[in-house]
Amino acid sequence: MNTTYITSNWSRWTGFLASVLFLGLISCDFEPPSNINITDDTNISGYLRQNPDDYSSLSRILEISNTEGYLGAYGTYTFFAPNNEAVDVYLSDNGLSLDGLSEEEAKDIVRYHLLTDTISTANFTDGKLPIPTEYGKYLVTGAEFVDGQTSIRVNRQANILQSNIKLGNGIMHAIDNVLSPPTKTAALWLEDKQEYSIFSAALKSTGWYDILNREEEGVWYTVMAESDETFASAGFDSYAALEDRYSHLGEPSNPADSLNLFMAYHILPNIKYIADLVTATAHQTEAPQEVITIKLKGEEVLVNEDVFFGVLEPGSPIIRPESDNSVTNGVVHKVEEHYAIKLRAPTAVYWDVADQPEIRQLTQYFRVPGAPNYTFKLGELSKMTWGGNYVDAMVNYIPPSLNEIYYSNGDFMKIEIQGNRLNMVQFTTPVLVKGRYKVWVCHYGDKWNNGSELKMTFDGEDVPGARLLDTRIKAPSGMNEDELESRGWKEYLTAGSNGGRIMGRFIGTIDVQTTGEHILQFDRITGIGRSNGGLWLDMIHFIPEGDDQIYPKFALDGSLVYEDDED
Repeated sequence: MNTTYITSNWSRWTGFLASVLFLGLISCDFEPPSNINITDDTNISGYLRQNPDDYSSLSRILEISNTEGYLGAYGTYTFFAPNNEAVDVYLSDNGLSLDGLSEEEAKDIVRYHLLTDTISTANFTDGKLPIPTEYGKYLVTGAEFVDGQTSIRVNRQANILQSNIKLGNGIMHAIDNVLSPPTKTAALWLEDKQEYSIFSAALKSTGWYDILNREEEGVWYTVMAESDETFASAGFDSYAALEDRYSHLGEPSNPADSLNLFMAYHILPNIKYIADLVTATAHQTEAPQEVITIKLKGEEVLVNEDVFFGVLEPGSPIIRPESDNSVTNGVVHKVEEHYAIKLRAPTAVYWDVADQPEIRQLTQYFRVPGAPNYTFKLGELSKMTWGGNYVDAMVNYIPPSLNEIYYSNGDFMKIEIQGNRLNMVQFTTPVLVKGRYKVWVCHYGDKWNNGSELKMTFDGEDVPGARLLDTRIKAPSGMNEDELESRGWKEYLTAGSNGGRIMGRFIGTIDVQTTGEHILQFDRITGIGRSNGGLWLDMIHFIPEGDDQIYPKFALDGSLVYEDDED
């Protein structure tokens, strides 16, 4: 019996039940089933009722919204609970009264404070939480040091007064202010901030203001904004000075004008908080074929810190305390230094294949040591697809082991591409800058007597001179790194290769014709079916063919280790 499959499907069933329960948050006509089980432990709504001195107002909001019953049912919730004083201030500031709240107004308050997963402060990062609220917006958290005390702030609107209150159906965090969802578009938010007057004027002259002022379903933007102080440091004390320097056609609204391209270069498609930016080394901008690079150096997140012709060009730090500003159509960040479009050389991309958007949202699995494996059905991963005789239960996320760990960040993807199971797996790559790259597949080899030979294609085309990826073999022993590389192998982990089994295998050199995401596919050529077989995939490295192919390596915590660090 496949306990992995049962475990993951039980998880899906409980998630489905939670979704059904929260249909009541969407439709006031929803009739809950009569057989909903109620936990014997104190649940969220019960805890609020038991503590009226702190939460009688919030309890009343749950009653008005008709959600009190749902938060008394089994589930896995995280609830940020404002106390009575916080609710009183919120109502007063907004000209509202508790008994005058409509059902929809009360529902919106509940939705924005509620997540359908249990997230303790140990899982908070200095940035967005891993899943959005039931309102459909992300919350951001961060530590702040004020008056000699450190507190956790939520959305820069509230302090956590008491954290990790464990209840029968989740976790509650007590907060001292009611959280309010964003009400302004990126364009309006920047216009309202006097410190961005030059940037906002440039948005208007180029037409990007109108674009950033739209709210369209599924359309998001990330803005890397430069303040007036940043512009002044670069020699631009007014919008006129900026236009004089960059508008080579004298037509800022023309997409071909350099000022228009400058502004487009500061806007990224999609919504990317800092936590999203640091997961990739390059990100597409709205300037055609232009990307920004991101480097994490200690705690600093740097835009466009790159080496050109052997010379390091310092990057522009993202000012973290003043970034991750949620707006109705995306997020706004503040950068410290002025930057513009530059000649972009190919940039190495070290892709941890297990780090995918849908996997990150599995907070009870993603990089949790000892968590059970999670099985995906076809169509559940946006960056992967696969095909074959059997497609269900063939792609698994394997969290870190409690015992020996051999993979970067401890996790990997187990893909059953073998025998009579899968015959193809396809990946959407991270953004690759135009150029030629050597492709290294970092995986566990020599684990089965009968494995598979896989053929790699790029954007649907054969890769000239590419070798087959044979999952049955391991790296030769007794060779130094140069000898291994000459034979198409590299030890990419600082912790060793487990006897040559967990190694990077050079497959071939791809020619990336356009900057952006691309399609990398592996097709099974030979292979005999075995349970627990296939491709155990950790990372895929895309390294410019003229760059060092061995360094940086990766520590088991996923951090990069350079050759100088090992001396």
